[in-house]
Amino acid sequence: MVPQKLEVIDTTKSTVTLAWEKPLHDGGSRLTGYVIEASKAGTERWLKVVTLKPTVYEHTIISLNEGEQYLFRVRAQNQKGVSEPREIVTAVTVQDQKVLPTIDFAGIPQKTIHVPAGKPIELAIPIEGRPPPAASWFVAGSKLKESERIKIETVAKMAKLTVRETTIHDTGEYTLELKNTTGTVTDTLKVIILDKPGPPVGPIRIDEIDSNYVTISWEPPELDGGATLSGYVVEQRDAHRPGWLPVSESVTRTTFKFTRLVEGYRFRVLACNAGGPGEPAEVPGTEGLMVRQGGVIRLTIPIKGKPIPVCKWTKEGHDISKRAMIATSDTHTELVIKDAEREDSGTYDLALENKCGKKAVYIKVRVIGIPNPPEGPLEYDDIQARSVRVSWRPPTDDGGADILGYIVERREVPKTAWYTVDSRVKGTSLVVKGLKENVEYHFRVSAENHFGISKSLKSEEPARHLQKNGCGIIRHRLQLQCTQSQDLFQMLSINSVSLLKMTLVKVKQVLRKYKMSSDGRNHTLTVITDEQEDEGLYTCMATNDVGEIETSFISCCHEASIW
Repeated sequence: MVPQKLEVIDTTKSTVTLAWEKPLHDGGSRLTGYVIEASKAGTERWLKVVTLKPTVYEHTIISLNEGEQYLFRVRAQNQKGVSEPREIVTAVTVQDQKVLPTIDFAGIPQKTIHVPAGKPIELAIPIEGRPPPAASWFVAGSKLKESERIKIETVAKMAKLTVRETTIHDTGEYTLELKNTTGTVTDTLKVIILDKPGPPVGPIRIDEIDSNYVTISWEPPELDGGATLSGYVVEQRDAHRPGWLPVSESVTRTTFKFTRLVEGYRFRVLACNAGGPGEPAEVPGTEGLMVRQGGVIRLTIPIKGKPIPVCKWTKEGHDISKRAMIATSDTHTELVIKDAEREDSGTYDLALENKCGKKAVYIKVRVIGIPNPPEGPLEYDDIQARSVRVSWRPPTDDGGADILGYIVERREVPKTAWYTVDSRVKGTSLVVKGLKENVEYHFRVSAENHFGISKSLKSEEPARHLQKNGCGIIRHRLQLQCTQSQDLFQMLSINSVSLLKMTLVKVKQVLRKYKMSSDGRNHTLTVITDEQEDEGLYTCMATNDVGEIETSFISCCHEASIW
């Protein structure tokens, strides 16, 4: 009746835990218990540790000395006496075990759980590790902290997490981290809260707008509520009246066109699943009143009070009576501005006052329209035989919407027809290619936003293109100054790929009193003079192996001011 399979199942710095199985037979008498004995390694002295009931097959021996080695044995006992012992043949060292932590998600299929909204998340995950690991929980990279809603605990090799009063925002990746002296391990499971979907992803875009219709678009919600989206509901309301009204409850695409609108409106979109409509996403910039440029701003506000309050309208603290028509009755006050301009955008303030007190209302008005023309002047550079770079600046007013791009057009001189070069230029410059040699061109540029195309910025002077590798005088508008005390003035800047000769002539006589400098491509002439007689008509001739070109100007010298 010797006990079977005696083994050590755990050690700490002061304990050893043993386990065994009952004997194969009881020796003809009912077992009454088990006796555990211990001996320090290297001695023959065995001491009785404890006597246990016959139903106990595991025991932890305490108060042992850390680092010392012991031998252990177990005897079975019945009414006739004790059996031969079952011994641990190898001495056991009393010490803490070191085992890397482990996480067991085997009981969670596909490591995903579904929880109805409002019900608690309850996780109890088996863990191992020596020393016992510390457990932490993370959601989307942020560590969870205990609160009235969140409880975190580790009990009997179980890491537990409870989250009460759940909402769709509790959906996410939940990471369990275990850490002890041997290292750190993590594992992740997915929690899906079954709820109505979250808001569509914005910002909601205004793709097209007019005085009586608007087309908007959006992206699906990031949180679908744990169920397939069935569609969208779009709603509309008057900008200064309460209550949302459904426009359509069966929208299947992520775009919608509102029609038969009146001036001043707001709208929003809600995603739907089997649980119903979710959280709304409103169109940005429509809080208050949005009016198309040239339309009518009409603010009608119900009022009440005894005595009837005195109403005063202002716009951002300034009097508005000269720009707006204002009418007030016992029940309403109304502000109207016809032919709305972009400058009419802003916050309109209504102050109500009677002897009982004061009250203020603030209404945001946004006037939208086409942008201003791009800022000029149009500038040319990098002039080649068949191309030129045209540059401009953004408009001072974008019309209340992002600039989608610029439209660049060209016209040959002396023709009158304009041709589009590019209809969606993202930057503020464009290299125009495919031009003809020895032809002058005018250019014009327009800005475009969601609401239309601006007026054009036109070139003041044409850009001229010559034969390949030819030379051209590219600055004809000269700023010439000289005084009797200043004998040098810069006269011309010439662009050429290969310049062989440059000559300055005054009244058909070659002038010798000038200097020329060059950086290899741009050439500058400077006239040396301090004489009044040097006034007159000058002609500059530039020559290379392809041809010759010239330009003329009149020089006038002025005496310096004397202070």
